[in-house]
Amino acid sequence: MGIGHQENFFKIKSQHRYSYGGALRNKKLGRGQRPLSTRDPIHLVFKINKSQLPGHSLRSPKCFTLIQRLLKKYSIHFYVKVEQVSIQNDHLHLLLRSTRRCQFHHFFRVFAGQIAQQLGAVTDTPKPLERKKSLWRYRPFSRVVKGYRAYEIVRNYIQLNEQEYLGKITYQKNRLRGLSSSDWNILWT
Repeated sequence: MGIGHQENFFKIKSQHRYSYGGALRNKKLGRGQRPLSTRDPIHLVFKINKSQLPGHSLRSPKCFTLIQRLLKKYSIHFYVKVEQVSIQNDHLHLLLRSTRRCQFHHFFRVFAGQIAQQLGAVTDTPKPLERKKSLWRYRPFSRVVKGYRAYEIVRNYIQLNEQEYLGKITYQKNRLRGLSSSDWNILWT
């Protein structure tokens, strides 16, 4: 292995140093310990299997209020500060902070489990005897947001998701980089 290969390896490894879960778990580099920080915020993404929520979305009135109620309850219970939330049709974004690493783990586990259990009751789906697929498509994706610039980008990205859902900004392939000045004004209004 030459010098170029080693540099490339370390570049890839450092790229995912603060990320865990989601599709990253399919790669060998994404299977370590979940990086969490008590100083920096965490960007957390839960993604559902659309087939497990037929005809519904996380944005339907029952699901939306259920998720907000559970988020409030368990963020208080586990001392997790929720800075920003965006609930979409098939995923939700959270920007979180906590002073204890173990509280994050408990919050992830209990919040995801309660959503799965409660959504089963909300959608009134019959429960077959065989094991059904999980509500969640992947394990929750989390990323430690290091630095103010990265923090600002994540906040704008979560807000952009919310504004796109509400129809105030049209979806663009290059997302934050392609926003016009009028779209930037709409973003936080």
